[in-house]
Amino acid sequence: MAMWEAKQRGMLGLHAGAKLIRARDKNGALKQYGMLLFGLTATGKTTHTCHNHGLTGKNQGIKIIQDDVVMLRKDGSVLGTERGFYIKTDSLNPDVQPILYHAATSPNAIFENVLVDYLGDVDFQDEILTGNGRCIIQSSDLGEHMAGSVNLPDLSEVDGLIIAFITRRNTVMPLASKLSHAQAAAAFMLGESIETSGSDPRREGESVCVVGDNPFMMGNPALEGNIFFDILMGLEDKVRCYLLNTGGIGEIRETSPEGSKILKRAVTRVQIPEMAAIIKGIISDTIEWEKDRNFGIEIPRAVPGMDIETYDSRKFYSTIEIENMVKNLKKERREYMMRFENLNPQIKQSV
Repeated sequence: MAMWEAKQRGMLGLHAGAKLIRARDKNGALKQYGMLLFGLTATGKTTHTCHNHGLTGKNQGIKIIQDDVVMLRKDGSVLGTERGFYIKTDSLNPDVQPILYHAATSPNAIFENVLVDYLGDVDFQDEILTGNGRCIIQSSDLGEHMAGSVNLPDLSEVDGLIIAFITRRNTVMPLASKLSHAQAAAAFMLGESIETSGSDPRREGESVCVVGDNPFMMGNPALEGNIFFDILMGLEDKVRCYLLNTGGIGEIRETSPEGSKILKRAVTRVQIPEMAAIIKGIISDTIEWEKDRNFGIEIPRAVPGMDIETYDSRKFYSTIEIENMVKNLKKERREYMMRFENLNPQIKQSV
């Protein structure tokens, strides 16, 4: 209802996390950016909204704004909606996700499908109940990392807005991609990911597309995409957009005569600290980019703090396999985008 009302007032409701980030660029200048992170359940939206990305130097760091639903204005500012975060708890540990872990072990936390013993001790690693453990945390328990407001300021108060669409794929999708405004609007429309135990366990691993990564959307999806594109174009170069893949590489999925999915080859998954390094590199502008031979977009050639070459698709697949996977993914995208008759042609052409 709030997103619907926001649209009537010239805003756009988004299913996204929001944060402020202060970091030094490659020239040592201190910059502050607003950041929005889109993502379906279990793709890492909350994880990376509540991660400091190793920005611990002088005057650097993050201020967490929102986790789930925000309202984007035409001036690049964002209105928040909540003082609580709804997080997944599987594999939550203090070493990799210290900010979330601290809040999730507060007496204020509320659990669902999480094992708690008779002494009140929580065990996030025990999935005997289900792998889909959940927790509501209060933003006040995020301590010094929580901002004093639930809103992001407009672009007159920061150096820019960074938008990241988080997907989870396990084949030839690059770990990070630079996007034009039209490509970002296409990523918004595609809302690509795979089903997880947190969404539909019966279809775990299957491809899924949800416009805006937003299962709560009300109204015409094409209109939402057009509004999003218009806002980006109005902000011009003050907004930068990226597609991040928190899955991995190495998977092959086949369908047997009975119709069941068969998984072959182990997946080399990108770890949370590695994706945090990529986000840090984006913020600080320290990534070396190159043109991708498969999708025609810019992808990282070198990222400080991680070995990006580990995820080179040529180490996992033959040339023919790569060509077929890329061809099938592009076909899947084009066919999906054709569903939206009133979508801006620039958005459709970008895929």
